[in-house]
Amino acid sequence: MNYAQILDKMPPAASRQLLGQDWIKSAAGHGIEAREAFGNEDVLRKLRAALQPDEEKLLRLIVVRFGSRPFTPAELEKETADWAAALVKTALTGLRRRGLIAAFRKSWGDRLFLLPQDGLRGWQAVFFGPGCDVVGHGDGAGSQRNAGSDYNARLRQLYEQGDKPRQGLALDLFLLLNYADLHELPLTQRGALHKRHVQRMTALLGFDETDLAGCGLQFAHADTYPVSLAAALDFLQRLGLLHRIRDRLLLHKPRLRDWLATDEARQSEMLYRLWTEHRFPEDVDLQHAVCLLDKLAAGTKIRLSRLAAELNRRETLAGGEEEGARFSLGLVQKWLQPLRAFGWLDWEPEDSGDVSVSWLHPVRYEQRANEERKTAKPSAFLYVQPDFEVMIPPECPFTVRWEIARFAELVKSDRMAVYRLTKESVQRGADHGTPPEQALELLESHARHGVPETVRLTIAAWGEQYGRVVLGGVTLLRCADAQLAEQVSRHPKIGRLLLEKIGDSDFIVPAGKMSDMMKLLDAAGFSPRQAADFQDEEEAPDPDGDPETETLKGIVYDQDPVQYLELETRLPTAEEMYPGMRDIPAVWYRESRGYHASTILKIVRQAVTWGAPVLAEVEGGAVAVWIPRRAVERGEELTIELSDGAGGNRTVQAGRISRIRILLPGVS
Repeated sequence: MNYAQILDKMPPAASRQLLGQDWIKSAAGHGIEAREAFGNEDVLRKLRAALQPDEEKLLRLIVVRFGSRPFTPAELEKETADWAAALVKTALTGLRRRGLIAAFRKSWGDRLFLLPQDGLRGWQAVFFGPGCDVVGHGDGAGSQRNAGSDYNARLRQLYEQGDKPRQGLALDLFLLLNYADLHELPLTQRGALHKRHVQRMTALLGFDETDLAGCGLQFAHADTYPVSLAAALDFLQRLGLLHRIRDRLLLHKPRLRDWLATDEARQSEMLYRLWTEHRFPEDVDLQHAVCLLDKLAAGTKIRLSRLAAELNRRETLAGGEEEGARFSLGLVQKWLQPLRAFGWLDWEPEDSGDVSVSWLHPVRYEQRANEERKTAKPSAFLYVQPDFEVMIPPECPFTVRWEIARFAELVKSDRMAVYRLTKESVQRGADHGTPPEQALELLESHARHGVPETVRLTIAAWGEQYGRVVLGGVTLLRCADAQLAEQVSRHPKIGRLLLEKIGDSDFIVPAGKMSDMMKLLDAAGFSPRQAADFQDEEEAPDPDGDPETETLKGIVYDQDPVQYLELETRLPTAEEMYPGMRDIPAVWYRESRGYHASTILKIVRQAVTWGAPVLAEVEGGAVAVWIPRRAVERGEELTIELSDGAGGNRTVQAGRISRIRILLPGVS
């Protein structure tokens, strides 16, 4: 989950309050969109200077220990066992007040806290530096040769399973969209595609279930769809390109036009963002690895042992060779293998047992920001062969390829695609809005060496033969005799719905207008009768309408445990953080002074209850901040256990504390 999604879940007043903070306004003044400021590295570096020391310390711990994984108060308490609990609560409240950490409430009242994904990316760079220059070059820091033959064998097996030609996810989805354009996609009563469409659409994809096996995807209709098709349909539905209307799947034509007009690099960026938003790893070490990998430029090679060493330096990965091998295998299975299947990166096991990884194409804006501007693509890029094959190179825009796919049969889909012109395909194109003369014009406009004369003449001949005879469905209005037919035709409203008269007493009525005709005839006093076998044509669904809300969620279930939880925006009050504060003497937390040993014991017990530190002068030493852990009374012996928060502990007699004051973070 990212900050934009969290802001969308908030009540408008709470969202406005967060976006109205000075540091957000300052970012907006520098051209940074308010919602993006929460993850912008430059903005966060400036914000870091404004954080309280305890806030910064806690935020760094959350980045390292929890990443973007939801965590409970108990988990946070365990990680901050040496801290004063009140300091943790106050620092967490401060981070929530700034909108950096989100809180969610379960149905039974328990809370979960979360650092959003874009926050993890930004704060990782702020606390540890970008890391790309260090991680991206040089040999691995330590070989994994001795990590275990089982790991190496499994890596080799995964590599061989995925070692096949890839056409790229953008092209995979293009082929599915083209299939949906040329075929009706009715759904079963359970809401799934029919088996014949499932088989044909799955065959179009360049990846399969072995590529996605490590992701653990769970999805609707798992007994019908293979995981590869489910993942592809999920992308299309989340993009709003394919949506369900009643009992069928339809293309959303306006969104489709925009998508086809988008270049492949931008499409890949959008697809990768969807994948990271909804399939981000749960393991914190893998999350940090993904954030680092995202910042590597295309073509930069990195060894996973080097990446593991960098994560070890950042305290997000611990252990020796065995742990490093486990990390590498997990990263390959859960992240690198799917991305390799989508054609975005490549990875390869080395003889040393290490793994090298490199991006094939940039998939994030940061990776493309410093690229040189590409030269304009030529308008002539197709190769039309005398044998009626059309060869389409990678630089062909999707808009052109879309039109060709309407009137040509796909022979081979690769980086260089091959289509074949046939009589059936050209006539099919005419049925879908691309008549033969328009198809020929498109080929001539983009063919690098022109269209062979035989191809041109043949397409023209196919066009002349096609459409001279048309089959169409009509609705027939039948009158009892010619006199009644004359009366019906003279009616001003009924007459406008009559297309053509057949014989003396019958008329053709537009399909789908029978219901209107029945009402008009009845109102005019003709008392119409409907044939027993008649069914008025169902009003066609609007393919350009808004998709149903639920379809935008896709069919693959999110693993994010907080997406359906209630967002909690109310911050705790001082009375909630320090219950009973009004029932004790205010001087206990307002002034440092001496007390009787029995009173000091009461003060310390109250501090322990609140988890608050104390400012105390112990056994004649300098005044210092201590974290009281326990106050024990054994007869007249009153002892207090204190911690310095850095692992140092001491036990003193209450009477040896000459001055004391409770510190209430956020209050005093």
